[in-house]
Amino acid sequence: MATYALMFAIGTFILWGTTNFLIGYGEKNQKIDPNLFTAIMWMAMGALGIALFAYIWFTGKYESIDTKIVFPLAAGTCLGIGLLSFVYAMSHSDMGTGATAAIATSNAVFTTMLALIFLREQLSMKEWIGIGTVVLGIVILRF
Repeated sequence: MATYALMFAIGTFILWGTTNFLIGYGEKNQKIDPNLFTAIMWMAMGALGIALFAYIWFTGKYESIDTKIVFPLAAGTCLGIGLLSFVYAMSHSDMGTGATAAIATSNAVFTTMLALIFLREQLSMKEWIGIGTVVLGIVILRF
């Protein structure tokens, strides 16, 4: 039986893939202005965030995070700016959308580099080979 982590990972794979498809289809086939598309997409994300926060608050699962609030706020800011960048890149790219999406969604490589530098994480040979494979795939897609 699949673990919850695996099921959520597969769900993320499907949902993010669907998101990328909808961005491309909405802007290219339906001729939705990229700025309007992004604004509406953000409103939907904001509504989900408000609903989740309300659920946490009203079920009593809320706990004060004091000054540590800077971390989720910074993460949300990075995510938001990253999504704006992604939508812009997908709609104004001189590369194919496949290569653009591959670069943008290979952020695990960047996350790994940050973990190596700041958290002193260690990688196995298999993990280094995986990173090399991702980078090689992006290079191949670019040409």
